[in-house]
Amino acid sequence: MSITMAALVEDLKALRTGLGVEDPNLVARACATVRHVSGVGPHDSPGIVREKIKSWLDRMISRLPEATARIGRATFGFEGPGDRPYLARLENLGRSVDREVRTMQRRADQVVSRIAELALVEQESPVQQARTVDIAEPPARQPWHTTLVRVDLILDQPGIEVFENRRVISHVDHLAEIKHWISVPPVDPCGRLDLAGLGIRLLGGGEMRTPPRAVSSSRVEIAVHPPTPLNTGDEHDFFFRVQIPSLQPFYACTPRFACDEFQLRVRFGRERIPERIWLIDGELPMEAGDPVPDRPALAVDNAGEVQVTFVDLVPATSYGIGWQPR
Repeated sequence: MSITMAALVEDLKALRTGLGVEDPNLVARACATVRHVSGVGPHDSPGIVREKIKSWLDRMISRLPEATARIGRATFGFEGPGDRPYLARLENLGRSVDREVRTMQRRADQVVSRIAELALVEQESPVQQARTVDIAEPPARQPWHTTLVRVDLILDQPGIEVFENRRVISHVDHLAEIKHWISVPPVDPCGRLDLAGLGIRLLGGGEMRTPPRAVSSSRVEIAVHPPTPLNTGDEHDFFFRVQIPSLQPFYACTPRFACDEFQLRVRFGRERIPERIWLIDGELPMEAGDPVPDRPALAVDNAGEVQVTFVDLVPATSYGIGWQPR
């Protein structure tokens, strides 16, 4: 059976309505695409159909990063109050993470698309999947992930400054150190970073017990020690400032681990508005600064600022804005 991404997405959306996997009408809503990817046979009883679909969905969701998987479980009714319809489940989860229901709906749509992608990949190579599912090592568990990054990039002053707030949640007990990377262009003719000239200063949320260190010609690592070690599920905020001697005409967040939300505000100032500004949304890091690709255009507001927000950032993928100076 040939399955398209669009058809599978629409059929998965039908399953999340009502009470999700516990809805009395789940079997009737299960269209041919969902039945096929979940292994439902033509002679399976309604009870078997329900269990196969539930088992398949649970397996797909378990392959997502934990923050995304949590949204998936609420979307399809695996988690949360079992007597609430779809939007009420999202609203309930949104209150626990301080997000509006509209934001949760966007994230739920993204989760459905990710599940469809995983399903189609699995369908394309079923033999390989069968060979590896029982013997593959589980992926290394990330010690933490970022729930919120909020960055203010100030370009209308004599020096360039970056103010960054980060909120992380621990996935392990006794997390005493959070390592964070910052990428900046080298200014030394030999390609070396001037760490002293960066002016990296932790302004809140712990301390840096060791100086920042260069891990490449353009990347700096800082190690933040929270006031007390974090246990599983603990959230922690830290805040730092970076002074940059020069900056290429783009700014992007390329998360090391999963990131739920990235808010970026760039202040160009009324006297330094670029010729054009564009959105960088889920691109390869090596292409984030490339001005050639056709991207959505952005405009400054009356204060000479641009603000963008991204959700459910994929690790090792870049999100931000680029610009062409006048």
